[in-house]
Amino acid sequence: MSSFSIVTDTSCDMPAAVAEKLGITAVPLKVILAGKTFDSSLSKLSIGNESFYNVLRSGVSVKTASPSIDDYERYFRKQLDKGKDVLYLGFSSALSGAFNVSLIAAEDLAEEYPERKIICVDTLCASMGLSMLIYHCVRRQQDGATIEEVRDFAQATKGRISHWFTPSDLNFLKRGGRLSAAAAAVGSVMNIKPVLKSDETGKLKVIYKARGRRLAIAKLVEQMNNNYFPDGSDTVFVTHADCPEDAELLARSITKNYGISNVMISEIGPALGAHCGPDTLALFYLGDVK
Repeated sequence: MSSFSIVTDTSCDMPAAVAEKLGITAVPLKVILAGKTFDSSLSKLSIGNESFYNVLRSGVSVKTASPSIDDYERYFRKQLDKGKDVLYLGFSSALSGAFNVSLIAAEDLAEEYPERKIICVDTLCASMGLSMLIYHCVRRQQDGATIEEVRDFAQATKGRISHWFTPSDLNFLKRGGRLSAAAAAVGSVMNIKPVLKSDETGKLKVIYKARGRRLAIAKLVEQMNNNYFPDGSDTVFVTHADCPEDAELLARSITKNYGISNVMISEIGPALGAHCGPDTLALFYLGDVK
């Protein structure tokens, strides 16, 4: 049995059943809706994803917040009390302050559990990009790697997890401070649908400006020619914010163009959906560079 547990947060958008199978625990980010604060678990909010995105479409403002120090300590302590060390693979610090909070919690607990290790890794990843990194780390863990070896693997691999996405409305990213007003302005002109990526620092950049949704989806498929690196399992992840038909179209196109049959489709949870907005479509895969 492994001597350490891998912990993440709910920005990973990993399906709850997959997280349970892999033995992954996720610290919940907060979603603030109509003045009430909810924990965003991997099983989503109680109102359901479709209802959540309809709320966003109606123009209601939704905010998010990082887990508290107490939240992190509670989730870390559950593993420490089992005699396990903790490897935390966290949401990109370029997009959230959550990782810095995890460091404070880890430092506080180090005094309480001097015999245990608590290692936090800033993955510079988000959504199923983070899940992809977690998946590969779990495989190393299952093969008998130590916590330090898995940490080193995560640090070496995080820069190869490609994150590409196309939102329907860039104003959600602008309001959340994830994108500049100038970058967001391109989406309001002549049905331009920008295609963005997460760069090597974890920040978001507009790479393409496609005219219309179908061309934006085609760009997501096309750019895999540049740096797709088969990882042995040939797994590609697609996530969507309440646009399942577009996700299916993207998955079919990837299978057709690259012969990849293992394309996992999942939903973008409220913690990230509040910032990227409804109808966002994203693609994640292992590349030779990010």
